[in-house]
Amino acid sequence: MGALPRLCSLLETDPTLALEESILSILIAVARASPACSAAISKFQRLVDDVVERLLVQKNPNVLSTRIKSVMLLRVLAQSDQKLCMQFIKDGTFQKVTWQLYSITSSIDGWVKSGREHCKLASKLMIEQLRLWRVCINYGHCVSYFTAFFPALCLWLNLPRLELLVEKNLIHEFCSISSEAYLVLEALSKRLPNLYTQQRTMNHSQDTCDDGGETWCWNDVSPMVDLALTWIAFSRDSSLSKAFDLQTGTDGKSFVGDHMNSLLWVVSAVLRFLSTIVIKALPNDSLDNGESVGIRKPLPQFVSKISYQIVKNGLLSFSHGGIEKLSIKANGVSSFVDKLCYLRNLSNHGTALASVCCLHEVFQLLVAIDRSTQLSSENEDQHFSSRSSNSSVAGGIINDGIMKCSFPQRKAVLLQCMNLVVTEWQSLQSIEVFGRGGPAPGVGLGWGASGGGFWSLTVSLAQADASFLIDLLQTISDSSWDEILGESERNVCKQMIISALAVCLIAGPNDASIVKKAFDFLLQIRVLKYFNLTICQFLQDSPRFKQLNLEYGEEDLLIFSKLLASHYSIRWLFVKPRKRKETADGIPMRKTFQKNSGSLDTILEDMDVDSVAVTRVAPASLAAEWAHQRLPLPKHWLLSPLTTLGQSKDGSSVSTSGKSLAAHDSAEVLEVIKAGLFFLLGIEILSAFMSGENLFVVHSPVTSIPLVWKLHSLSVMLLSGMSVLEDERNRGTYEALQFLYGRQLDESRLNNSNDMDLLRFQSEIHETYTTLFIDALVEQFASESFGNLHYGRQIAIYLHRLVEFPVRLAMWNALSNSRVLELMPLLDKCVGDAVGYLEPAEEEDDILQAYAKSWASGALDKAMTRGSMSYALALHHLSSFIFNVSSEERRPSRNKIVKSLLRDYSRKQQRQAMMIGLIRYRADSTLQQLRQNECMHSDNDELNRRLEILAESCDRDSSLLNEVEKLKSLLQPKMS
Repeated sequence: MGALPRLCSLLETDPTLALEESILSILIAVARASPACSAAISKFQRLVDDVVERLLVQKNPNVLSTRIKSVMLLRVLAQSDQKLCMQFIKDGTFQKVTWQLYSITSSIDGWVKSGREHCKLASKLMIEQLRLWRVCINYGHCVSYFTAFFPALCLWLNLPRLELLVEKNLIHEFCSISSEAYLVLEALSKRLPNLYTQQRTMNHSQDTCDDGGETWCWNDVSPMVDLALTWIAFSRDSSLSKAFDLQTGTDGKSFVGDHMNSLLWVVSAVLRFLSTIVIKALPNDSLDNGESVGIRKPLPQFVSKISYQIVKNGLLSFSHGGIEKLSIKANGVSSFVDKLCYLRNLSNHGTALASVCCLHEVFQLLVAIDRSTQLSSENEDQHFSSRSSNSSVAGGIINDGIMKCSFPQRKAVLLQCMNLVVTEWQSLQSIEVFGRGGPAPGVGLGWGASGGGFWSLTVSLAQADASFLIDLLQTISDSSWDEILGESERNVCKQMIISALAVCLIAGPNDASIVKKAFDFLLQIRVLKYFNLTICQFLQDSPRFKQLNLEYGEEDLLIFSKLLASHYSIRWLFVKPRKRKETADGIPMRKTFQKNSGSLDTILEDMDVDSVAVTRVAPASLAAEWAHQRLPLPKHWLLSPLTTLGQSKDGSSVSTSGKSLAAHDSAEVLEVIKAGLFFLLGIEILSAFMSGENLFVVHSPVTSIPLVWKLHSLSVMLLSGMSVLEDERNRGTYEALQFLYGRQLDESRLNNSNDMDLLRFQSEIHETYTTLFIDALVEQFASESFGNLHYGRQIAIYLHRLVEFPVRLAMWNALSNSRVLELMPLLDKCVGDAVGYLEPAEEEDDILQAYAKSWASGALDKAMTRGSMSYALALHHLSSFIFNVSSEERRPSRNKIVKSLLRDYSRKQQRQAMMIGLIRYRADSTLQQLRQNECMHSDNDELNRRLEILAESCDRDSSLLNEVEKLKSLLQPKMS
């Protein structure tokens, strides 16, 4: 960090305003780049002191921009290290840099009169000061400053005169402060003690939380709730109603755009604060036992007030008392949620992002209120409406459950959100192309990607949609799920599963909690039961599998759920161990990108405090490190249970040698594979047989998984031994997957006739595929399979014409050298259509030479007797090459192969039938005709032409010409 002393020297030389801003911008970017960079700046005490000193000395309003950047730098440093944050508090730095939070603005008129430019800069400074305070609160410090700061915050917490702000074009500045102030209140709410614990201790407030930090007081909550509710009082405040009403004329239209965005962000922060308060007011489960049994837990008054205001102000449309679409509407128009859904579909990314975040907070609040009401109703005999409202309709809705009464609208929102998410995930797939070493947040848009990286609005919007959707899916109750599972709603269930898979691919490096929720949704027993039903229906409808019974009981499904939840969490959500420099001798894993010498060591981003709070330990840092983890997920993450053989319990790679299972619990590995087979088959069938849902078929994450990875996963699991296929249901599931992948293989062949190397195992899986993996697979096949049909089918896939040339060659040579070509299945028993193994005719000399070598070595003798596909392949491709080659350049290769076959025939007369079959072979368009090829009589002209080609290829070698004459004499009676 040799640059830091130079930057410090420049700051001490009284630089110009532009130079000082540039220096501070550089320091901010460096501090956000990595833990090491942030620590280097924080340890340079002289530099930190200079920044603070210049911040305090500069009172000129014209230099507010540098003070903004100074506070931002201190905030970033405090965010990266709790000890440094504590140091700022102890030495008085925090109090000094937040002086503006003590300054009371008497009225909005006085603030507006200071001038637009001053308001803009002053608002930015106050926002950074509030963010610094929020960082301290999240660490458990400075909570007590609320009493001192509240008088200055009152103006910003209250709903302003919107017309005045619009007239002065200052609504964005005001709302930015307001939204940040409510985010501070939300952070304070997380420092509240349990409400019922405090009541039980006779209202004596705790001084510390479980993590040792300061606590906020419940006495301060109710006034804050009253202020927050003014921002959603659509039925009472006409200006607010007009601002969000897009159907009432020009006044409403004037709030579309930046004004609308600003208001939405405030409402979103308000709703977030309210939902946190309601959650903190929930009864503690630990109090439900022991001496606390029988203690009444009344619904807090502020929760009742929030509930009633939600219904009264028409945030949602409700169905209650047999009246469909009942809604207590604001200003006689549609509900607030309807308006948010409309705004989400606008092309303006800023408005769409604000609206979806607001939607998310609306439903988070509804879930919290519903849960609070249900818990209270178990201990209350009174009706809700009798305590909080004279409105029997509102009270009835709240007593019945807000979530239940709003199900029709929730379903409409769910459908819209699923349609959005399933089309958005593909835009994130190009972000990883250059590896994980891009610019830090604030410096650029993110990693190289068309349309922007992880800091672009496009990706932020997709991730906001994904976060909202997965929380929305979790709100579906058992009764709602049963309704969705009805025949008329079956497609909705499929869409939910497909969209949950899309959520997994949208989640970025800071979204582990979202991925965990998606895993929980996909692996819940209700979804697995639906897969069970889907699989059974597929088997009944397929003549090939009618005899199979793959139905599992609920106990089996519960085991599957636990096994897969544990596996996926360990494999994809655990911190990735640092890699040692060694050659890959394990299961071929995804190739890692090498970082450029100039790339950053890691990337930091704000950590979700919710993920830290559950640990009950104060975090050492609020910066989430993006390195050493596996998000975003690759497309093929679903397949990992089948490749669990190559993974240790911490998710790192292990060897695939014969001792690979010695280091693992083989029984556990087999159980994970069994669960993975079931889960994968259910998803594949669901995706393959969706009807009438083109959007979800085209954009399904399942259909986008490269076929090469699907086939590879079926091969990897075979390395665990034959025991996995000994179980009848495992074997049936494996066969069904091979059937489905065979269909996909045929579709790929027909749709990509010009690209014959679609299955690039070596290029896409691992560069050692043709050596380590192929050898291990064939060795297992030769030693344990005894010609098992399912194993043989899987081996045969590597000889398909869509497989890249090096892999086909390696597989043939491995089978030939192990003398197991005869164990291969019949051609019509292979995965996919037989034509895919035969056409187009082979053109690679190395493979043709390998066929000839196996022929001459006797490796194909038993294969011919058994009718194995290996003999059919060699016969077809050798015959096609020898008798149909037209290029002069290929004739030397042809002559070499013919000589090899004739010499072998001259020494081993038992090859007579094979040579005659080669000469008389003729490929036909159908498999049935193919089986009859050796019995068909070719016309004399064609046989004469082929014999002439053989004679020509002998290059006048008399001994070989004699062998051709022998063959001619054998064929002569049949030619007459």
